[in-house]
Amino acid sequence: MIHPDIADSDDSASDDTDIYAIVDVLASDFIARYRSGDRPTIEEYAIRHPELSEPIRRVFPLVLSVEKVKVDQQAEQDGSATLAGRLIERLGDFRLVREIGRGGMGIVYEAMQESLMRTVAIKLLPKQSLLDDEALARFQHEAKTAAAMHHSNIVPIFGTGENDGTHYLVMQLVRGESIDKRIAASGTEAFGFRETAQVGRQIADALAYSHANGVLHRDIKPANVLIDENGTAQVTDFGLARNTHDDPTMTRALSGSPRYMAPERYRGQSDARCDIYALGLTLYEMVAGIPAFIESDPHPLMESVLQHRVKPLSSLRGNIPLDLKTIITKAISPEPAHRYQTAAELRDDLDRYLADEPIQARRTSAVARLFRWCRRNPKMAMATTIAVASLVLATLASTGGWLMTSAANRRTSAALRQSEQTVDLALQSLDGVVDMVSVPANNISDVGLEESAATTYSLNPSPHTAEVLQSIQPLYERLSQQSPTRPDIVEQMIRATVRLALIQRQLGQTSDAIESLQHGIEVLRTRGETAGLSKNESQLLMARLQNELGDVYAVELRFDESEQAFDSALSAASDLAKSNTEGMLQLARAHVGLGDPPPQRRRIESQANKPPHQRRLHLRAADELLETLHQSNTNASQVVTLRARVRLAQSRIEKRPAAKRAKFESAIEILRQQLDVSPSDTTVRYTLVEALAAVNLRREVQTKLQRSEAATRLREALAELETLQQQFPDTPIFGVSEVHIRHKLSNIARTEKDFDEANHQLQKALAIQSTLVDAAPENLSHRCWRALLYRSLAEICNLQGNQDAAGDAIANAAADINAISPVNRDHPFVVQTRQIIEALSNP
Repeated sequence: MIHPDIADSDDSASDDTDIYAIVDVLASDFIARYRSGDRPTIEEYAIRHPELSEPIRRVFPLVLSVEKVKVDQQAEQDGSATLAGRLIERLGDFRLVREIGRGGMGIVYEAMQESLMRTVAIKLLPKQSLLDDEALARFQHEAKTAAAMHHSNIVPIFGTGENDGTHYLVMQLVRGESIDKRIAASGTEAFGFRETAQVGRQIADALAYSHANGVLHRDIKPANVLIDENGTAQVTDFGLARNTHDDPTMTRALSGSPRYMAPERYRGQSDARCDIYALGLTLYEMVAGIPAFIESDPHPLMESVLQHRVKPLSSLRGNIPLDLKTIITKAISPEPAHRYQTAAELRDDLDRYLADEPIQARRTSAVARLFRWCRRNPKMAMATTIAVASLVLATLASTGGWLMTSAANRRTSAALRQSEQTVDLALQSLDGVVDMVSVPANNISDVGLEESAATTYSLNPSPHTAEVLQSIQPLYERLSQQSPTRPDIVEQMIRATVRLALIQRQLGQTSDAIESLQHGIEVLRTRGETAGLSKNESQLLMARLQNELGDVYAVELRFDESEQAFDSALSAASDLAKSNTEGMLQLARAHVGLGDPPPQRRRIESQANKPPHQRRLHLRAADELLETLHQSNTNASQVVTLRARVRLAQSRIEKRPAAKRAKFESAIEILRQQLDVSPSDTTVRYTLVEALAAVNLRREVQTKLQRSEAATRLREALAELETLQQQFPDTPIFGVSEVHIRHKLSNIARTEKDFDEANHQLQKALAIQSTLVDAAPENLSHRCWRALLYRSLAEICNLQGNQDAAGDAIANAAADINAISPVNRDHPFVVQTRQIIEALSNP
């Protein structure tokens, strides 16, 4: 706000950033009062701030002379913006529908973008908001910076425009209310503690994303956060955002709402911690029902901020949880070094509070941590306690037995028997822990001692589950060493290893899953015979391990190693008797693995014109085995899913359209019949989703009729998936499936020239994929898929002639590829994705 002529006339004053930063705040207040109809005098401010009287008397007259005419013409008496009597009904492609809000910086309308037939929000900036060409250029640059961001908790900015001297922003229309309006209506009852943390977590995640992209918001406050109809927080008004790549120091960037400014902002300093401070004040207001600083006069307000005159939250709302109060207090610390240093740290602490885990903002004793863990996992805590106690008891009993034998040989047999009984108890306890942590709660009662090898142990696994299973492995090792001739210990250790690998695979930890399975194979080879494991049981376990290894190698796109693993499983299971139903199931799995390779492998074979004869033989063998198992009602869930998979693979191989359709319909019928019998079988329902979504747009969808049928199938898949998501709302694999389905729907709409629908589906897919990336930033598959979605967005933008948006999408895709850890840069999926993006960048 300081006029350049003033800076030129007094070099020493221009160098004193702190003084002019404070004068800048006072000048902003002076102008705001003038616009609201008040007529403050310059002498009033000079007398109130004698130490600043000289710069005030120089700056205020010039500022007033620039602003006076514009304020008189374009501001209401309450200080809100007007259009100086103009009535605007259309801005190019946009038809204004109704006004939905106004403030000092502009008027917001609901509008219809007629070319895309979509509803948007348009913010008109009256001319007094753009004082000169430099300010206009800054506004356009900062709007472009904000528009480049794509996050589920940031209101997207679609673009900017100008009409008859009026500049405007085009944004997504969010139907909801701002935090400040809800607080004004309900006070301390507006937000519960948990909702406050959930909203704060979303805002912090949005800030972490924007800061990672070099963008500071600089005006976080309750009025700039909307809560939509689904309860999702949306950060808006990036009009004051600044790109730190262009201005790393951020000095003299004094703008925003003084009530929510960090103390260092008054000294002309600004960084990401200022946004964290403003978010902390917003959370404070959500809990207390009133702002942290209630003064309205600028001088007392500034003094309160600088001296941190904040009432303790416990005095305003006595029942606030200690951890939430600690988080907010740390966020609003007047010293930047004492705050959270990044928004991600604040987000993670809010996550810990929501999960009832110890927060990082305050130290928690070991006893308190153990108590929290037991409270969150009562069943697991009980089972683990029994297992550990049993193991300790086993060790004590064994030691006692050894001492007794040295004292009296006549008691040796009794001591050994007691030791073996204790080992039995420990083994049963460990197996109970494995079942407790790896089988979904609604399936525990269905799993017996001879559980199906096909049980999907967890559709919603957690890293903690994998850590528990990993920690159990050494306990099996100790029991195995203590009783080296016990085959049941080796058998249970292998089965626990398979469960661990399944969960690691679902978590995207495919390298860890491969390592676990290879370790299991080594244990089986080196200890199986020593422990007295029968040949049949050893072959069965080997087939199971190799089948799982083949599946994980396929996910890693290591196709040759995948086929070798399935061949090993085939060899191991072929030696088993036909009466061994689990062995025949593993044999069928190996045939399916060899007969139904992943889509990428099928594409390579198709390009090489490789005949599918060998695949047909494997599928036929699998079909015969599975039909026998189906008639004996063995392992119904996996037999059904494998039968359906065989039919789908056969439908892809068939050349005749009628035969192809018949095989596909047979697969769907198999799955639906099973769901009629067991509607809660999540594994079968998810297989149905995958079957309906298995649409090959390149080879099978050519005509308009085929596209219509494919779209119908994909929407059926979404409907089935919604059933699963309602039961397991936080399961990552369901999010992955929805992304792929919506991507295919977008491609179909694009082929039909329905760019509005294509954009709609693609934006939904991108939002979900971004959530997956945020939850697991090291997962290379999530990064690659988001890059491919950006590739599709760039292609749509090119078709629409929007080269700038296409360039932004390509840049975002490249950023995702570059964010992948150097360790994984040579992964086949990463290499393939990089080549696709580079080809789009250099057509």
